[in-house]
Amino acid sequence: MSIGKEQKEEPKRLIIMIPRLRLFLLFIAVLATQSLLSGQNDKACVVSIGTTTNIFDGINVQVGDTICLLAGQRSYLLLKNIQGIAQQPIVIINHNGGVIIDTDHFYGIKFSNCKHVKLIASSHATLPYGVHVQRVGNGAGITIDDLSTNIEIAYVRISNTALGGIYAKTDPDCNFNSTRDKFTMYNIRIRNCYLHDIEDEGFYIGSSKYTGQYLPGCDTTVFPHFIHGVWIHDNIVERTGWDGIQVSSAPVDCKIFNNIIRNDSYRETPNQMSGILIGGGSKCECYNNQIIDGKGDGIDAFGFGLNKIYNNLIVRAGRSYFPNNPSLARHGIFVGNAPDGAAASYQIMHNTIIGPKTTGIRFFNNNTSSNLIFNNIITNPGAFAQIAANAYFNTDAATNLFSIRNNLFTEAPVDIKFINFNADNFDLQASSPAVNKGFFAGLNAVNFDIKNRPRPHNQGYDIGAFESQDPFASLTDDDANSYKFKLHPNPASGYVFVYYNHSGGSRLNIQIRDVSGKNIATYKFTVHQNHENAHKLILENLLPGIYFVQLAWDNEQPVAIPLYIIR
Repeated sequence: MSIGKEQKEEPKRLIIMIPRLRLFLLFIAVLATQSLLSGQNDKACVVSIGTTTNIFDGINVQVGDTICLLAGQRSYLLLKNIQGIAQQPIVIINHNGGVIIDTDHFYGIKFSNCKHVKLIASSHATLPYGVHVQRVGNGAGITIDDLSTNIEIAYVRISNTALGGIYAKTDPDCNFNSTRDKFTMYNIRIRNCYLHDIEDEGFYIGSSKYTGQYLPGCDTTVFPHFIHGVWIHDNIVERTGWDGIQVSSAPVDCKIFNNIIRNDSYRETPNQMSGILIGGGSKCECYNNQIIDGKGDGIDAFGFGLNKIYNNLIVRAGRSYFPNNPSLARHGIFVGNAPDGAAASYQIMHNTIIGPKTTGIRFFNNNTSSNLIFNNIITNPGAFAQIAANAYFNTDAATNLFSIRNNLFTEAPVDIKFINFNADNFDLQASSPAVNKGFFAGLNAVNFDIKNRPRPHNQGYDIGAFESQDPFASLTDDDANSYKFKLHPNPASGYVFVYYNHSGGSRLNIQIRDVSGKNIATYKFTVHQNHENAHKLILENLLPGIYFVQLAWDNEQPVAIPLYIIR
């Protein structure tokens, strides 16, 4: 009311106020943009580290504080004695722009005796990685060392390192403080980082000397520490000299997922050639990764206990090697013996393996049992001319150690009907023979695909890493009468389309029932011959949960399909 009064009685004053208001809003927008570009993440800088500081001792930093790395180029940075607690970690951010590290030192950034610390750089359209370790002339990009534990790193770029990209381990020495009986590293989280042009491993997480190492200086053999809680996810790793991602000595809560790895192992160093390596002493889930054009195996696994490898896309593993030379064999997935001979069991399911240089899956573990090899696509293995069908799944172990179901093996990729094979789009066409042909693994079933879409989408599980989202997936003109109706999308939120077979009759009754059978809603239609065989149902009044959509023609028995409501 007051604005209306001013408009009537004081028009000149209103004309003056509008520009001022606009200037004020513009000023606020500029401040917001500057805050976004600074990477502050709405956190106040309690402590700032200037560009000329190489060693920062956080002994006086309080739990829950925020440390700001001031923007600009700097040399190496040693962060030591920064210790938060689980409920109040210490957060390190870049401030007022990007941080660039260019150094001839032995590391770009080192965590020494740090606990419960998060290095979370800014990320936005013009600065996707707020911290860039641009070059390290004599060492690694980032090291988590000297009894550091509970460290998270996100939105950091690392390139041009003389050694690895990121190391997380404390090697034993004659002080014996980091041996397995004295120290355990916990909760290493590395996500949303970009590593490229790395001389050795992209990620080296945990010691690869799981069975012990001899220390000449103290004339004894010691065992390296474990890591409990390793999550390496949503990273991009390109052009590594050795393995793309290596995780060892990680027996508890190990997950490697949603990573993209390209052109690994370019140095062609024996025993250092894979996209992902699950090393000794590890029990991991490895899923939803894309491993493309590496010179090594796609995935190497030497773990113990139950390891799960699923929903991975592996394309042209071992791309420069040759199947007729055993020393140069390269595989989509290679399973070897645990270094200590420990028993292992593998679930290898829903992987898509394209053109491995030798075999799709090489299973070379002689202390194993209860292995599931379900629902994998393997096409065009290089060794097919030499060993025929053994080029798809190759093992020396007894067949009773495996349950092998519903895999799709073919020499010809065209038979699988990918969306666009030549463009490396390995999602499935609706008419693919992989659609709805997967085996239901019960409690071991995988309920999402490599794109984190729901699995199954229709009545059956699809074979391979991708679950076709086409509402008519797997239907052809010949079997069009074999279905009653389909739902899309499913899971659904505000609405769902009901696609139905037109041939049943003229009157259509659609009901939505809850899990107890109670009728929630009813829709009745008269169907005409020129109808598009689809109805859109609005679901705005349904709570998240499981329902059943029941369809009935006037002269047929009703049919029901589960509908999953999400918000």
